[in-house]
Amino acid sequence: MKIFNFFKKKYTQPLQEETDKLIPKEKMHEFIERCKFLKDEMGIEVPLSVIETFTRYNLPKHNYFYSIFWDVSDDSFIIFYTEAFIKLVVTRYKEAHGKDADLYTLLQQLDDAVYEFRIKEDCFDRKNPSFDFINNCYEEFKKSGEELIITMDLGNYDNLVLNNEEKGNVGYNLSSYKTTEGIQYKFLTQFRPLQEIIKETLDNKQNHY
Repeated sequence: MKIFNFFKKKYTQPLQEETDKLIPKEKMHEFIERCKFLKDEMGIEVPLSVIETFTRYNLPKHNYFYSIFWDVSDDSFIIFYTEAFIKLVVTRYKEAHGKDADLYTLLQQLDDAVYEFRIKEDCFDRKNPSFDFINNCYEEFKKSGEELIITMDLGNYDNLVLNNEEKGNVGYNLSSYKTTEGIQYKFLTQFRPLQEIIKETLDNKQNHY
């Protein structure tokens, strides 16, 4: 009986392998492959809700929202500060330059830095010495367990949030400012899920025809 089972196993295994080859395997969606590439090559963690949205609607690459993920560069990202980060930066700046230090130079550095975040290195452009101070503060900030708001620029004052509790949502940034410790900076408002925006766009397009 054991011998029979041995030969049965020996001859059914190759047969099963040949059968498996004949059964078409479901191809991985191109966007899932793209997200894997973005994570491996650029360190971008695409929110799961975004992945589910694009795989569900199966949009063509030339679709505005979809195309953004196929043409990614350092210019694709914009950082939004938090109140805790601004407080830390101002505290360290005054420690270095005095309690009555003029914050105008710091404000300019912060304004410029939001467009110069390097997501793969998780820092502001290290090739620019103007950001050395901000990078030092950012390193200290991260060690405390905090994070800034990392977004992809969608244009038209819309930004797709890639981290924190709003990840996968699109926030609006026009004329929305906070002031903390004498520093004015932009923040996001009117959050909406990317899925909702895309569905609305597709519905409007369909109704137009």
